Amino acid sequence: MDSERSSQSKQLIKDALLGNEFIKVLAMTQLREVIDCMYEKKVAKNCYIIKEGERGEHIYVCAEGLLEVHKDDKRLGEIKPGGLFGELAILYNCKRTASVKAVTATTLWVLDRRVFQTIMMKTGLQKREENMTFLKSVPLLKNLPSEKLAKIADVLEYDFFHENEYIIREGAAGDMFFILNKGEVKVTQMIAGQSDPKEVRRLKRGDYFGEKALLSEDRRTANVIALPPGVECLTVDRDAFTQLIGDLNELHNKDYGDEARGAERNSLSRAHGLIESVDIYDPPLSWGGAGGA
Repeated sequence: MDSERSSQSKQLIKDALLGNEFIKVLAMTQLREVIDCMYEKKVAKNCYIIKEGERGEHIYVCAEGLLEVHKDDKRLGEIKPGGLFGELAILYNCKRTASVKAVTATTLWVLDRRVFQTIMMKTGLQKREENMTFLKSVPLLKNLPSEKLAKIADVLEYDFFHENEYIIREGAAGDMFFILNKGEVKVTQMIAGQSDPKEVRRLKRGDYFGEKALLSEDRRTANVIALPPGVECLTVDRDAFTQLIGDLNELHNKDYGDEARGAERNSLSRAHGLIESVDIYDPPLSWGGAGGA
């Protein structure tokens, strides 16, 4: 197969995978490995590719030809080039729910279930190792035992935020804890006597935010906004945070500078005849978090 044909085939497989609700959630590294591991298979006219009730060991992408789908001897539909089938059995180890038969001579791209599982396991382990290495670089977490870091790594989710997107809004309820993995964010907060939020600091890779609302059940006390070109955060939900991270002394003893700032602000307010009382978020630079969020 020449390089042009190979490129076309890879694109056909990729489009089929990304068009499937169950497969498209895979990471790009996993998709690339799946594509590279699929092999070509020729099927003669009137041959069955899969039969209803059998255990599924393969996932298929139709490259050429026409297939028919049958269930209980009734025709349900057809599969044309670019169509993907067999994914449920390979994902969930269940029996085939329908039969697929070649109406014409057909060319398929095939992936074995065992290979698929190996890819999922390998990439999953690689990602877990990457998460562990990163967590050890986060000042808040670096002294935790490996067993606890492993548990945190297992519950981490990846979220991407576009530039200028609000990750956290001041006054909103808080249910997530964030660790910056890529990019930078700015933290802003409403200040008494000012009409617009003031930028109070910026955070970068390894910094964390969002813990204060989870620890105290308070509303978010600051805005956190993604800077260009966007940011990737590792997130932990409230339940996992409470169980795995929320008992760290560093979080409970963290000084956000609220009292000092509050006293300074009250003095300024009295001087200007104001009676506003809003805590200004201003954590020490030695800490990673925007804890006020």
